[in-house]
Amino acid sequence: MGQLRMGHLTVEDAGEGQVKLGLAIVGATGGALAMGVLYGFVSKFIGEHSYVAFLIGAGSGLAAMKLGGGRSVVAGAVAAAMSLIGVIIGKVIVGAPPGASWIAYHTTLFDILFCYLANPAAAFFAAGTDKARSLLKMLPF
Repeated sequence: MGQLRMGHLTVEDAGEGQVKLGLAIVGATGGALAMGVLYGFVSKFIGEHSYVAFLIGAGSGLAAMKLGGGRSVVAGAVAAAMSLIGVIIGKVIVGAPPGASWIAYHTTLFDILFCYLANPAAAFFAAGTDKARSLLKMLPF
């Protein structure tokens, strides 16, 4: 259960310790917005590749986890929601080709799978579950 202490709210970590929820929300928001803008500008000038949109969610989730000091379901849900906002900001920057509908252009099967499903799933996985910790331990760096 969460605890309110003089200006900050903490919740239990998915593994151990406490998560500073306010800082986790700031991290999720900052990570999602920064990665969304980066995705938008890179996609506008190089070409949009929807399969890399999950990096927005990964950035949002990792920022929430690092700033909050741990993982929690609440931080994961906020990171997932903010990553959806981040990808929409990126898609607004990309725009649509002349004569094409913005909605039709950005709701193809690849966009739905990678931008609107895999993206928030990556954010929740990074910030909301303890499973990412065991995956990170397997990496050589």
